[in-house]
Amino acid sequence: MLSDALAAAKQIQDESERAKALSALADKLPPELLSDALAAAKQIQDESNRANALSALADKLPELLSDALATAKQIQHEYYRAKALSALANKLPPELLSDALAAAKQIQDEYNRANALSALAIPLSTMPTDLLFSCWKQTLDESSLRTRQNLLTDIEKLVPVIFALGSDAAIASVNCAIQKVAQWWH
Repeated sequence: MLSDALAAAKQIQDESERAKALSALADKLPPELLSDALAAAKQIQDESNRANALSALADKLPELLSDALATAKQIQHEYYRAKALSALANKLPPELLSDALAAAKQIQDEYNRANALSALAIPLSTMPTDLLFSCWKQTLDESSLRTRQNLLTDIEKLVPVIFALGSDAAIASVNCAIQKVAQWWH
């Protein structure tokens, strides 16, 4: 019966309605139909509708998260890419988090990047310290090439990562460094 419902959803011509149908089915589909549902979501051309379907399927896709992340990374519109990355953030295993972080950092719009970074911050903070430090170092290097405002926004959204690396002392140290640099412009 659910396979028939999925087959019917895949036949819907209007992409918005197809995405809604796939989203409605997401919680009901058995594991053996999820890859078929993801394939149907990937066929949706409109990025908004694709992101919505992917977001709904994310909860049910533990074995397909790598494929779901790859699909999210291909979304060109930054708002919808950030939305899809955010939907996947809490579900991704540690080995995919650095890839999701790299995709989030590619988002040029400050607001959309901040949303994706914020969603990834807590999951990132649970990574092993050596991997987390490597991700943090690279992120800080890349963020430092942006405007001051963008750098500060990125740091703000990634406070859980800073805390995981060095607890209150790291937060205090970053705060002190920001205040010192701010004095240069006064």
